[in-house]
Amino acid sequence: MNEGTRHRQELSKQMAHPFQQRLPIISRFPSRIVVLFVAIAMIAIGGSLLWQATTNRQRQLVFEIPPGTAARLAAGEEVTIFPSTIIIDLRQHDTLVIQNNDSAEVTIGPFRIVPGQRFVQRYWSPGVYELICSVHQGEQLRIEVR
Repeated sequence: MNEGTRHRQELSKQMAHPFQQRLPIISRFPSRIVVLFVAIAMIAIGGSLLWQATTNRQRQLVFEIPPGTAARLAAGEEVTIFPSTIIIDLRQHDTLVIQNNDSAEVTIGPFRIVPGQRFVQRYWSPGVYELICSVHQGEQLRIEVR
């Protein structure tokens, strides 16, 4: 085989496989990519578990306004649905839930809760809230967030 033929064979091999010379560099990347994907998967799983742990720790303080409450209040009856003060504990991730099962609308602070509606309020910082409450004795409701 002469020099020209050998040179043409080498050129044809390079043309058939233009990335053949780079193959040793590329062969190192798959292991890095696998490591990257494994790290991303571990972070995603860890984040998901953390999110579930904090969500599961959440506590709900549920108060139900039973049917007939508005009629009982209109008749002058004393109705006790809420304690005089509702204590919200930030460490417990408390959420206040009020379910209106009465046929009349209820007002708590600036919120109107229509019949059948479920009102959910989460507090993020400590404080004391004095609210107007249409179903509470004296129409005042106190919420302490600690």
